[in-house]
Amino acid sequence: MEKFKIGEFNQRITEYFELAGKISSIAAAPNGEIYACSENGLCRFKDGEWHKLFSDGVFSKVYCDKRGRAFASLNETLYEITGDGANKVAEFEFPIVDLCGENELYVLTKHSLHVEQGEGFFTLQKMDQDELSLAVQGEKLCVASKTCLQRMEGKRRTWRCIFPAYSTMPEIHINVISFDKTGYLLVGADEGLFIYDYKSGWYGKNEISVLPNESIYSICVCDDGSFLLGTDAGAVHIKNGIAKYLPATRYAFDTRVTALASLGGVLYTASKGGIVKISEKLMTMEDKSKFLFELTEKNFPRKQGYVTWVKSLDGKDCSHPTDNDGLWTQSYLAGLAMWYAVTKDEEVLKAARRTKDAMLFLTRAPEIKGFTARAVRFPDEEEWGKNLESDNPGCEWHRSSDGSYEWLGETSSDEMTGHYAGFYLYYDLCATEEEKAEICEAVCNITDHILDNDGYLIDKDGKPTSWACWNESALNLDNAWMWEKGVNSLEMLNFLKISYHMSGNERYNKKYQSLIKDHHFLINAAYHKKADGHSCHIDDNLAMLNTLSYLLVEKDPAIRQYLLMGLASHYEYEKIEGNPYYAFIYKGFTGAPCDVDTCVKALKDYPCDMKNRKMYNSNRRNIEMDYEPLQWYEEPHIKVPFAWDERPFATLGLRPFKVDGGNGTTYENGMSFIFIYWLGRFLGIIE
Repeated sequence: MEKFKIGEFNQRITEYFELAGKISSIAAAPNGEIYACSENGLCRFKDGEWHKLFSDGVFSKVYCDKRGRAFASLNETLYEITGDGANKVAEFEFPIVDLCGENELYVLTKHSLHVEQGEGFFTLQKMDQDELSLAVQGEKLCVASKTCLQRMEGKRRTWRCIFPAYSTMPEIHINVISFDKTGYLLVGADEGLFIYDYKSGWYGKNEISVLPNESIYSICVCDDGSFLLGTDAGAVHIKNGIAKYLPATRYAFDTRVTALASLGGVLYTASKGGIVKISEKLMTMEDKSKFLFELTEKNFPRKQGYVTWVKSLDGKDCSHPTDNDGLWTQSYLAGLAMWYAVTKDEEVLKAARRTKDAMLFLTRAPEIKGFTARAVRFPDEEEWGKNLESDNPGCEWHRSSDGSYEWLGETSSDEMTGHYAGFYLYYDLCATEEEKAEICEAVCNITDHILDNDGYLIDKDGKPTSWACWNESALNLDNAWMWEKGVNSLEMLNFLKISYHMSGNERYNKKYQSLIKDHHFLINAAYHKKADGHSCHIDDNLAMLNTLSYLLVEKDPAIRQYLLMGLASHYEYEKIEGNPYYAFIYKGFTGAPCDVDTCVKALKDYPCDMKNRKMYNSNRRNIEMDYEPLQWYEEPHIKVPFAWDERPFATLGLRPFKVDGGNGTTYENGMSFIFIYWLGRFLGIIE
């Protein structure tokens, strides 16, 4: 199989600078300083900090010219910023609404236009309408009000008015204008972005589909000719013919981006609450993996090595238990094991060994042979003692016999899938002989528990847990298990095959053969995916994770044939999600083409900022909704997922159709990227 070579790429890096109140204007000076006008005054960002230049009054506009001068307006007054303050330059009859110019400064007020002349300003025009925006390029000068444009041109520099009733101009409501590098006029309106050729041609989304139709409040033409737009759905960067949405709150503090700046390839978005700096850093995928690995190892492992989520990255918080510690921490172990298999990195092996030991403790924590805890917690953790012996689902905590920890019951097939996959990959790719014996014992204890209890996990109260069912009669004959029938059949066959692979115990092989020949579990596995309106993502994960470990351990081509049919059917249904996790497994085992470009783009888009930020996309006007999930009593969702950095964070990309989401307060670890990237490397698809 030919590998897809990725090489270096530009990774987006975000920095967040809080600034109270609504920000009306920002400007980037040639020396790298950033100026901002907010409700609380005029500020300058220098040496990593905000400095107040004026704290009184609501400054409306700030502008930096090519000569390095910086100007700001407060009502009718124009100031030039100097040092740590500003000097009053001029006073006008009406409030200043815009500043622009190349070699000379133009000042647009609500009802007049002025140009710098000597040490003063010459009045070019008095105006009857409420003017909003000014654009200047060479001899071209254009002023916009809400519904029309005025162009200054000709030998005698006269004004020509362009408005819909007597021109080709569409009926739009203008907010801002700016010339691009070619001399066309960009017109930002409530109805979207329009390009005016400065003659008679007007082009919007109907003519050029890439143009956004969200309301446009600010325009920045970057040095490379690309357009950065501030909209009511975050920022939009049009570059290389593609409109890249930069939504709040990953790329802006608020959905309505009111001001923009660009300097040396660095983008700045301003909205209520602050400014986001968006830069690019050249790196490789392996660099990115190491960055997320170091971030994870520094901030996330709690006692014994469980890796879930944290409240801060200041070192004062450790990761918190979830009801799926066994699945997610085992997925981290699986990713580390594949990483080590490819690179033999001893630091990665060290982390994997610690994680493996934590997972082994989960298998022993309940003090019920073969029954595994969902999670554990310890006396110095904040949730200690809560919901002990509770009957509420997801809250069945129990204290150990020695009182040193508490463990969570009601264990499901999710945890079992994680344990078999993670333990198997570590066993085959990393383990010493001593570790293999320890893992084999833990895995076989679980398998024996399931077999001894007729295909169920039996909790502390003596009852089967809610979702851990691999009983052949229940799966094949009880309609209550129709959705899980295929996935759980796949799971049980995988569990038995891995147990036999590790131990050679014929008990597991006999049961394995019986489930295939007498109970058609292999056929169940071949059609494990049922159409669900792309709603049940956890079962997708369970199916793919079991398929990965199962196809690695099962070598019989007759059995693999059915597993590959199930994989192909599943992938064809899910490929619209563009998840490299699924695509890598599909291509790795079938050899069939998959969209590797899309997979690599997803890995590039995966953010390095791991805060679970609130993401707002519902203001976007290009959303097409899918209502099929309603028949499964699920919420409608978008038909085509957003890019990975535009959507709310979801482990392993498992909830790709969400429009808005995120909590804005917690941080996620790097497991998802590490698992997916090293899966692609391990299966020989990318390098």
